[in-house]
Amino acid sequence: MIVQNTTAQNFAINKSVQIDVNTPDANDGVVLPGQILNLSNSMSVLDMMESKQIKEGIYSGALVFIVTGFAVEQSRSIEIYDSGASQWATIFDVEVSQSNLHEGIALGFIYAKNCLIG
Repeated sequence: MIVQNTTAQNFAINKSVQIDVNTPDANDGVVLPGQILNLSNSMSVLDMMESKQIKEGIYSGALVFIVTGFAVEQSRSIEIYDSGASQWATIFDVEVSQSNLHEGIALGFIYAKNCLIG
């Protein structure tokens, strides 16, 4: 799960969120203004699901999701958050997304015209 702080203030999540998991830092636990952070590097899916701070951040617009390198709008971030952990994997894990796409095309659930998949 990749988020960006949209505010001009630090956004505290918890001490398990680390900028670099190999190097403790005074800013561990906060997402700095404008910073993009992959929470999956330092939190389990269960921790992300149960985090009141992440939920508050998403619903307030202080945090938005980054999907395929682009920040999505607050309403879309809420939609993604509410979809739950099984959907998060398909959105944020490229291998899962590609596997689902290939499976959908192979089974005929998805039809793509003039589409090159590499």
